[in-house]
Amino acid sequence: MINRNKLKKMSSLFKSKRMATQLFKNYIIFLIILIGIFILTLGALLFYFSVNFEDATKDNTTAQYIVKQSYKDIKALNFIKYKGYVEVLDKNLVIVMQNGSKHEVGFKYTVKYYQDMITNNLKDGYFYSSKYGDKKEFILITAMPNSIFDTYAWGIAHKEQLERSDNNKKAGFTFLNIFPFIIFAFLLSTMVLYAKLTSRIFVKPLNKLLQGVNTVKNGEYSARVEIDSLNEIGELKDAFNLMAEKIQQEKLLKKKAEDNRKRMILDISHDLKNPLTSILGYSEFLLENNDILPEDKNKLLKVINNNSRRANDLIQDLFEYSRIESTEYKLDMGKHDIGEFLRELIAGYVPIMEKKGVKYEFEITEDEVVISFDKKNLDRALSNVILNSIKYNNPGITISIKLLVADTKAVIIIEDDGVGIAKEFQGDIFEPFVRVDATRNSKSGGTGLGLAISKSIIEKHGGNIYLVRDINKGCKFIIKLKGN
Repeated sequence: MINRNKLKKMSSLFKSKRMATQLFKNYIIFLIILIGIFILTLGALLFYFSVNFEDATKDNTTAQYIVKQSYKDIKALNFIKYKGYVEVLDKNLVIVMQNGSKHEVGFKYTVKYYQDMITNNLKDGYFYSSKYGDKKEFILITAMPNSIFDTYAWGIAHKEQLERSDNNKKAGFTFLNIFPFIIFAFLLSTMVLYAKLTSRIFVKPLNKLLQGVNTVKNGEYSARVEIDSLNEIGELKDAFNLMAEKIQQEKLLKKKAEDNRKRMILDISHDLKNPLTSILGYSEFLLENNDILPEDKNKLLKVINNNSRRANDLIQDLFEYSRIESTEYKLDMGKHDIGEFLRELIAGYVPIMEKKGVKYEFEITEDEVVISFDKKNLDRALSNVILNSIKYNNPGITISIKLLVADTKAVIIIEDDGVGIAKEFQGDIFEPFVRVDATRNSKSGGTGLGLAISKSIIEKHGGNIYLVRDINKGCKFIIKLKGN
C-alpha cells in the first residue's frame, strides 16, 4: 500500500503543470542528456584505447604471449604475417601442429637440435622461443626472423609496421584533438535544447503577458491575453484578463455615470425651467396688472401654486435620490414581519384606489415572515411602484400585490394590467429622468426619479428589483429581499 501511494504521488507530480514541476522535468531531461554524453564519451575512449591496446599486443613475438590451454586455440597469424612460424611438439618432440613451418606434422626433433633451437644456437636467422602448455602436455615453439624481432625488442617497428603505427598515431592524435570539440558540441546542443524548453514554458508566455500589459497601458482595455498554460503563468493570465475586464467595466461605468450626470443636469434644467418660467411669467403679470378680476387672479395664483409644488417635488425627489445614492447613507435596519408591514402599507392606498376606480387583489401570507429592513425607506420604495400603477393607468385596471417566500428570500410581486411600458424604455426604466411620456407629464406631476429611488433603496437592503419584460399587458415588478 505504501509503495502504491508513493507511485500515485510520483504520478501526480509528473502530471502536474506547476512551474516547479516543469522545471524539475527539464532538469531531469538535461541530466539524462548529460549522462548520455558521459556514457558516449567513456565508450568512445574505451573503444579507442582498446583498439590501440590490441594493436600493441600484436607486437609481442614470443611463445609466452600466445600460449593457450589447448594448442588448437593458438593463433599464429602475427608470426605468419612477418614470415615467422609456429610449431607445437608433444612430449616426444614430434610436431603435432604447425603453421608456416618448413617441417611437416609428424616430424621429430632430435634432442640436440631442439636444445640448440630453444637456446637460439641455430644460426639460421630466426629467433626462437618456447613455452610448455599448462599441463606440460605440449611444447609451443615460435620462430620470428631476427631482423624483425630485433626491431620489436628495441621498440622500433618494421617498416610496414612503422608506417601503420604512424598512421594509427596520427589517427589517434586527430581523434583525441577532435573529441573535446565533439563533447563541446553535444553540451552546447543540450544547453540550446534546455533553453528552448525553458523559453517555450516561460519566456514566450511572459512576452505575451507583457504585450497585454503594454496594450492596456495604452488605453486599450478590451485587450485579452491568450495563453494555453495550466501553471502559475496561466493563473497570472486569468488574473490579468479579469483585471482588464474589471478596468474596462469600470471605464464603461464611469462613462455611463458621466453621461447620466450630464443627462440629469439637462433633465433637471428642463423640468425646473417649465414650472419656474410659468411661475415667473404669471407672477410678473399679476404684479404689472392691478385691474385683474378676482376670479382670474385666483386662477393665475392656482397655476403658480401648482408649478411651485411641481418644482418643490422635483427638488425633494432629487435631494432624496442624492441622499440615498451617497455611500455614507445608512439604513435604519430592524427585524419586522414583512407580511404585517405590507398589509399596513396596502391599507393606506385602498381609499386612493377606490376613488380612482382601480380594482385590487392582495395575496399576503398570514404566517409570520420576519426579515431585516428599514420600514420608512422600504415604504417609500414600494409606494413609488404602487403609485405609478395608480397614477399612470386609466380606471378599471386591476393591481395585484403578492408576498412569497422562496429560497430564504421574501419575494414581493406588484402587477397591473394597464397600459404597460414601451419596449424601448423597459431596459432603462430604473434610470433617473427616463423620458417615458406616460410616466412624466404635467397632469400627473411625475419627476422621473421614483423608480430610481426605489431601486437604490432595495439594493441598499441587499435585494433587487426588476421589471418582467415581454408580457402581454401591463407591468409586473418583482422585488426580492434577503431573509434571515
